[in-house]
Amino acid sequence: MKILIISDAHLGFAQGTERENDSFESVEESFQRGLDADVVLIPGDLFDSKVPKTETLVRAMQLLIKPMLVEGKAKIIEGINKDIKKYLFLNSGVPVIAIHGTHERRIKGLLNPIEALEKAGFLVYLHCNAVILSDGNEKVCVHGMSTVPDQYAGSVLKEWNPKPIEGCYNILMIHQSVSPFMYAEHMLDVNELPKGFDFYICGHIHEAKQTSYDGKPLIIPGSLIPTQLTKESINPKGFWKIDTKTGEAEFIELKKQRKFYYEEFTGSDKEKIKERLKEILSKNHEKKPVIRIKIKNADPHISFQDLKTIFENKAIIIISAEFKEEIYRAKTMEEQKFSVQEAGEKILREEIQKHALDQK
Repeated sequence: MKILIISDAHLGFAQGTERENDSFESVEESFQRGLDADVVLIPGDLFDSKVPKTETLVRAMQLLIKPMLVEGKAKIIEGINKDIKKYLFLNSGVPVIAIHGTHERRIKGLLNPIEALEKAGFLVYLHCNAVILSDGNEKVCVHGMSTVPDQYAGSVLKEWNPKPIEGCYNILMIHQSVSPFMYAEHMLDVNELPKGFDFYICGHIHEAKQTSYDGKPLIIPGSLIPTQLTKESINPKGFWKIDTKTGEAEFIELKKQRKFYYEEFTGSDKEKIKERLKEILSKNHEKKPVIRIKIKNADPHISFQDLKTIFENKAIIIISAEFKEEIYRAKTMEEQKFSVQEAGEKILREEIQKHALDQK
């Protein structure tokens, strides 16, 4: 079978800004170019919020109707720890199988948006369970664990204890912080993943990577859009296709993505920054690029915000400055001294008024 993987789309991200359509356009392009697949997998964070706005939900449904309208060969034939009989639209078109991510996780007892989409018939939701698909020639079993707090990931995975199903191509799909691919407190170590599966997919980490575990492919699909705007975010975004017959995975770069630049400067030479911005913007961009400027050792008396105004019609510019330590400390002390003086004068005035003294 051919499988399309769309991860960390973050639908609804940057709502109310120039970037609000980027996530939806990325999913739409992924479907346009990837729906020759037999199955769609979403390894978490389809949405940017655990309670998406109505407008975001509607636009998500408009996108998810597309796989349902494509004639699909693969059908879900069995659930493992999951009752599939109650889903009316289970095998309409190309099946979509999803888990919830960190942005969608809600407290126990409350419906998360991925569960809501399952109840509406748009996809199949997995959390510590699995489904088996068949196209008549091959069987694929997708095992999914939705995100849990990092400190519990190892114990939840151990308690679930998923086992590969004999006679199937077995895929394990999770959405967690996993060492050594990222670093956070109490994270899951890659060696805690159960062995014996044919393919491993880990959502949540935004930079795409391909490696192996237990001699089998392991991919981190990455996000469809840059949300964190780090130095690593300059890498292209895209979706993945895997072929279960060959075990090969292919990263397909999005053609219509908004270009992101990360620029670092030392000192407060605004002219140098301006020239670099002009150089970037001399290139052809279908969409306004996002340019993150980080200034180290900056003079706190100099403002860089006018650069955003100068280029606002050509780029989305985000500026952050780290000030010179000595100057910043002196300025802060001066401000604190002034604030203490003001506070003292205020207290004195209040005492004078309280005792009806002559303020002259």
